[in-house]
Amino acid sequence: MSRINVASRRDFLSRGLGIVGVGSALPSFLVRSALAAPEDSSSDRIVVSLLLTGGPDGLSLVPPYGHDEYYKQRKTVGIPAKDVIKLNDEVGLHPKLTGFKELLDQGAFGVVLGTGSPNFNLSHFVGRNIWEAAKTGVSTGAVGATGWLGRYVDAACKDKDPTLNVAVGPARMPLIITGKEHPGVGFSSPDSFRFVGERSERGHALYEKLNKMTGASAEDLQFITQTAVNANAASTKLGEQASKYQTPVTYPDTQFGNSVRTIAGLINGGLKGRAYYAAQGIAVFGGYDTHADQIRRLDLLLNELSETISAFYKDLGRCGNSERVLTFTFSEFGRRVPENYSGGTDHGLAQPMFLFGSGVKPGVHGKQPSLTDLDDRNNLKMQVDFRGVYASILEKWLGTPSEPILEKKYPPVDCIA
Repeated sequence: MSRINVASRRDFLSRGLGIVGVGSALPSFLVRSALAAPEDSSSDRIVVSLLLTGGPDGLSLVPPYGHDEYYKQRKTVGIPAKDVIKLNDEVGLHPKLTGFKELLDQGAFGVVLGTGSPNFNLSHFVGRNIWEAAKTGVSTGAVGATGWLGRYVDAACKDKDPTLNVAVGPARMPLIITGKEHPGVGFSSPDSFRFVGERSERGHALYEKLNKMTGASAEDLQFITQTAVNANAASTKLGEQASKYQTPVTYPDTQFGNSVRTIAGLINGGLKGRAYYAAQGIAVFGGYDTHADQIRRLDLLLNELSETISAFYKDLGRCGNSERVLTFTFSEFGRRVPENYSGGTDHGLAQPMFLFGSGVKPGVHGKQPSLTDLDDRNNLKMQVDFRGVYASILEKWLGTPSEPILEKKYPPVDCIA
């Protein structure tokens, strides 16, 4: 079965129904209906997922400076012990992550060491899908594919508000916040909105019918029409709110910084969103995939990451929203222990996960993986299944059972207050 092309479907609806597109005119009662506040009255807690594109080197982000083996393996790219921001006698933070230390001092930063998947894959795309779906065998763009936060929104929210799960910045809708009933919306900037629902099984079937000009019922047409109405209404809602946002807080003037600033604007502006997404490294060639020139590239990326997260929580705090928002980072994989011959590191397994917000148990969680007891590819051995962190976020932060969402029982990691 062929995959729906979002642009062609959008174009089809725009010409065939005359209602999709930011500039299109809609009956005002339809817009009011689509923009009405959700009826759901459950928790207003928010989760923000941040992808560190490319697979960051966890041994540079959280250097195990207390281990001599680290400096034996990292003669060129190791972070000098004198420069490490100490977290304990064993590990610390990269010197560019000063904003993380400030949040730690406020009780709003934690790190889980050695996270990974027993079914890890060193392909960027497959690895990312595993982390976003929280299971194997799922492909981005596949009909009916969902991510774990998208499944949470489906389970927690009865209304069909398309702005409950929002992605800012990516070229396509990320799997992690895509649900079956709530496919989500995404835009790269306030004036570049797109409604993304190509994974909807019903939408796919109807598009195929309409594309063949046969078999479309009145109910089918009503569904497509309402989808278009929701798309246009959400476009208006998000675009206006994001474009008018003003803040005294300074963010890095980068794609990532501006994406996170936009998320802050949507939250501070009262959007009822539950799950947000942004990605760092998209605009930087290779992102965290530092096979070469690692020291310089990580300095730039981690400075941007630190300043962005610090600004985000200051911005949320001035509007009284910082206690509602939990943020975490993830990536497709980590890097190997030995450095390579190009001043970099290669694809590996275990990686640290960063968590931010007042709902986090501050400090270091988990055990630093051994630097000598490696797998047969010189990878750090996984200490924590990453879905245990997700389970903790679901159960302790969002107050919902994790097993139906993750489709298996994972012991929660004790990292959420």
